Amino acid sequence: MSHYRYGVLKARAIRYIHGFGSQPHFHICLQDDRGTPYRASINIKSKSYPSELLYRIGPCAPEGNEALKALPGGFTPIEHELPVRGLDFIRRPLFRKEDLVPLPASLPGPDNDLNEKIVALVDAAVLAESDFYVFGDAWGPEAETPDYYFGFRPGRGLHNIHMNQGNARPFHGDNGIFRDGAVLIHFAEDDRWIGLFLAFQSQSWETDESGHAAD
Repeated sequence: MSHYRYGVLKARAIRYIHGFGSQPHFHICLQDDRGTPYRASINIKSKSYPSELLYRIGPCAPEGNEALKALPGGFTPIEHELPVRGLDFIRRPLFRKEDLVPLPASLPGPDNDLNEKIVALVDAAVLAESDFYVFGDAWGPEAETPDYYFGFRPGRGLHNIHMNQGNARPFHGDNGIFRDGAVLIHFAEDDRWIGLFLAFQSQSWETDESGHAAD
């Protein structure tokens, strides 16, 4: 089980940085309704073979969506399925596994990599003034450390915004059930939800009640 605090961040996106380098993460700067900034750090390339992540961006119907909407702005820890239930891609899927497709972090050409897919989603949400619900593991606040990418102080945010079970060593310590990460966006004008879901191809989709690979 991960030693980080699992939960959900309710906030709005204000800017972002594309993922680049050998271990790229797409970084989103978000701000809650009190003006507190956070960073969502989204892994878009695997250290393990194959390097392309499985992804899906599309409509979803989150369990308890009215409870999600009622959450206060900022980060809310999720413990013992309260105040909302954590995500579990296997036990309470918001999508079909078959709908996930592998995609590189970055490629020449338009609309063919994860950077571009996430940019399009975030831009649409910002234009619609939509609330983001980012599920993952929180860090901070780090009183003496400004955020590495956006410079706000104290640094704080969420990572592990992807499936968090079925990992082999050395990442098996992140395994758990009902603690998968994702980005859910509520477009209030027509009351619809769009989700960004990511998983590593090296992860098992058959897990025990500790989130470890059953095979």
